[in-house]
Amino acid sequence: MIAVLGNKRLKEVAQQLDVTPSYASQYRRRAIARHLVRPGSYGHVQYILPFFNEFIRATQDTE
Repeated sequence: MIAVLGNKRLKEVAQQLDVTPSYASQYRRRAIARHLVRPGSYGHVQYILPFFNEFIRATQDTE
């Protein structure tokens, strides 16, 4: 969920996680099925919970 922060494309998320795009898309589908995210524009997802972006930023360990 942290890798998705900032409305990144699935390709960018896969690169950040050092996995293939098809591997990352499996987790995208699971997150959509669990109603954690919703499909945005092509290749993007958006958090469903309001202010979840802010929560993720606030709880990030800066080190």
